[in-house]
Amino acid sequence: MSNCPCGSELTYQQCCSPLHQGTLTATNAHQLMKSRYCAFVVADIDYLVITHSPQTRHNISHQSIKQWNSQCHWLGLDVRSFTEQGSNAQVEFIAWYKQDGEIHYHHEHSTFSQQPIDSLLAERLTEKESLPTHAWYYVDATYPEQKIPMPKRNDICICGSNKKFKKCCGS
Repeated sequence: MSNCPCGSELTYQQCCSPLHQGTLTATNAHQLMKSRYCAFVVADIDYLVITHSPQTRHNISHQSIKQWNSQCHWLGLDVRSFTEQGSNAQVEFIAWYKQDGEIHYHHEHSTFSQQPIDSLLAERLTEKESLPTHAWYYVDATYPEQKIPMPKRNDICICGSNKKFKKCCGS
């Protein structure tokens, strides 16, 4: 069995699947961010929508996310930093993907907030008797201007395979 697409050493069934299936909620923003990346990989657009903050959810389009995601082949996730202060957190990450045969990256500083569970997330959770009162939500993001260097041929691959880039995603 292969590791979860989020980059953990666990399988998808042991890692992000319980979050996607609604049997668990993320214990922190770092876990939520990784599970949201994984949701892009497995095309679980509903999960992306329900874990988006109710206060900013109106800014996104399920159909637009689905359309863009269908054009991407996700290659790997690099979490650069994670800070949490009470019910607020920030995660900086780079998500690598291939689109139209070319490798691209999505570099983001994400903001997360722990908020009361709303009805959309509550409907997805399977353990109705033991619903938590709060959950982590993605709120918004900023996008750094800095250029991220593309991997060199002999670098370790961005997908986490431990192969050389030229023998893996760079081929």
